[in-house]
Amino acid sequence: MFGIEKLLEKILNRQNTPKEQREEFDIKTKYVHGLLFYNSYFDKLSGALSRDTIAFIVGGWVRDRLLNRPLKNKIDIDFIVTTDPFEIVKNFQKIVGGDIFKFEKETTVASIVFFEGDVKYRFDFSYMDVSDILESNLDFQEKELKIVERLNENLLNRDFTINAMAILFDDALGLGASQTVLFDPSGGLEDLQAGVIRPISYENIQKDPVRILRGYRIAQELDFEIDKDFEKWVKENKTLLKASPIERVRDEILKIFDKEGSYKTLDKLIEKEVLQEIIPQIEDMIRTKNLEKYHKYDLLNHSLKTLEYLEDYLKKKKVL
Repeated sequence: MFGIEKLLEKILNRQNTPKEQREEFDIKTKYVHGLLFYNSYFDKLSGALSRDTIAFIVGGWVRDRLLNRPLKNKIDIDFIVTTDPFEIVKNFQKIVGGDIFKFEKETTVASIVFFEGDVKYRFDFSYMDVSDILESNLDFQEKELKIVERLNENLLNRDFTINAMAILFDDALGLGASQTVLFDPSGGLEDLQAGVIRPISYENIQKDPVRILRGYRIAQELDFEIDKDFEKWVKENKTLLKASPIERVRDEILKIFDKEGSYKTLDKLIEKEVLQEIIPQIEDMIRTKNLEKYHKYDLLNHSLKTLEYLEDYLKKKKVL
């Protein structure tokens, strides 16, 4: 598979070369240890990959492991692969069982869901075509660099910088786990360290406005801040959500309600006038100001406070 050792050697050699003698090498490089990202099912997954498959781990799993977030009973891991993802999930199903399905994201994704006790695993595989690179007359190292370039293009089409980091799957395998490159073309690691949710580009958000809700939901889950410029942009472009599929909007709203701190997130979305685009009745709640003689808060804030108290109650009962 991918000869990451040669790539690392090339990078390290360049760093040890005087600036005036360095060749151009336009890859933003950071290093992490692959064992940080290890999951026991990776060794089984390796048996489902053909020898010519190049696989990367990407997205939330990379982000959460860098944050050392505790594992819960739902484990979702995203992969980018260079061979047919449906062949991979079929092979993997023979090893772990489970159910296979597909859905449309930025591209067609092959998914497999399986259980270990009460822990639900979901592995998603999206395809990255590199056949033209592999079939070209480039030498081995040039092919590697082209593949990394294409990976970076894939990452730069995603939503937020902290979700656009990847590592090579081979370097997170069991006893073979080793230091690996963190592919991070948009500066996600820096934003992760700063606790900021920042879009890779506003164009990416415009292509899929549901990402607005997703950004606020991720900020809620991680207790991160939303980038100030992004917040201004959201308020100016709040109507974009009207053209989004209602099912996906609904799913993001439900995910917000499913996590602690939902009332704070809803309050922020109301402040940016986003939620009003989804639920117009909120405008009536905002205009209803005459409840003070019956309640401490106006209708909108009374509802948000009800949600806050309900969350506190469920937290004490250890439901949330």
